[in-house]
Amino acid sequence: METTPAPAPVPAKNAPPKFVRWAVMLGIVVALNIFFIVANSLIFLQVKYEDFCPLANQPSPQSETACTSAGGVWNPVPDANMAKPVAPSGYCDLTTKCQKPYQDASQQRQMKVFTLMVGFGVLAIIVGVLPLGSAIVSTGLSYGGVLALIIGSAQYWSEAGNWLRLGISALALIALIYIGIRRFRD
Repeated sequence: METTPAPAPVPAKNAPPKFVRWAVMLGIVVALNIFFIVANSLIFLQVKYEDFCPLANQPSPQSETACTSAGGVWNPVPDANMAKPVAPSGYCDLTTKCQKPYQDASQQRQMKVFTLMVGFGVLAIIVGVLPLGSAIVSTGLSYGGVLALIIGSAQYWSEAGNWLRLGISALALIALIYIGIRRFRD
């Protein structure tokens, strides 16, 4: 008795083409991370240099007393070739005192943004692993969460110490392996 081969599966009439599914998934990844970045910028306002060094764009005082009264640091410049010093005998640095507080505030903001981006990323991965009824949405959320982890880590990576970098890497690896084992058993 001869068997007839099974008919090839016929795609549903309303099923979108694969490239449309990929476009929607990539759109979710991009839109999700734009949302995270905008939320971060609204929650943690940008640190402005002018708030810490308001006189940095002003003309520099030409005397030591004017410089110190403006909050700057006078830096004398000795000239070995001259018998008599010519005014001004130095320059005023208006940013020496305000630079450190600005850098501290900027680093503190970067740490907060990093923490929130990692939190958003982990939350997106967790929601993406849940059965939502749409593989495209789940995949988009999962990939969007991974991209948020990458963006958050890349923004803070230069500020983080070696031990913190190791901790970030280990935490991300452990979380992804755990989710992979729990959700995608073969």
